Amino acid sequence: MGSSQSVQTGFSRIAEALGDPAREAMVSALADGKALPAGELAVIAGISPQSASAHLQKLVDARVLSVWAQGRFRYYRIRDDDVAALIETLVDLAARTNAARGRAMPAEQLRRSRTCYHHLAGQLGVLLSNALIRRRLVIVEGRSGQVTEQGLAWCRAEEIDFDPARQPHLRLCNDWTERVPHLAGPFANAVLVRLLAARCVTPHRIPRALRITDRGRAFFDRLGVQVPF
Repeated sequence: MGSSQSVQTGFSRIAEALGDPAREAMVSALADGKALPAGELAVIAGISPQSASAHLQKLVDARVLSVWAQGRFRYYRIRDDDVAALIETLVDLAARTNAARGRAMPAEQLRRSRTCYHHLAGQLGVLLSNALIRRRLVIVEGRSGQVTEQGLAWCRAEEIDFDPARQPHLRLCNDWTERVPHLAGPFANAVLVRLLAARCVTPHRIPRALRITDRGRAFFDRLGVQVPF
């Protein structure tokens, strides 16, 4: 009898690392791209510092989080864009499951505008993505895309510090409230950095939520987009 070759890829280790309420809470707290110390993550998850250390090590071992030491503190963050995309996809799946069960939807401010790892999401993120694609400032093929020459000129005009040498320029990310993709990746990250620096959007009291300002409305007006909120 011939031996069968395993087709396992090892994703069960990642699923196990994410499959705990305390670890879910800590990963969710890092979903906007920030880095936090273990003590703060322990408070967020509602567990002891000793327990948090064990949970965080499991996430690091599964390559979900990365960690670096600064003085006597150790800071944790989402490892990279691929992990962030996985987390957003899982959030999307959970949201659809909860909606089917009649559970409450997220706060309206989160639906309107929020950070997703290092880029813009929610209704505002989708409006931005659609406008950039419609005006051919970016071209999307499959799940990734490139910034066009016209798009690079737009970046210079809007003072967006984007390095086109970074590949791929962008990718699609499932938006868990809008059910359609928004843009992620280096280009989308650079756009959000500019929007925050220029105070086109400002942090809301709800974690990850953003509030659009008059400067932000002017930015979208230049793209031919009327923000409906």
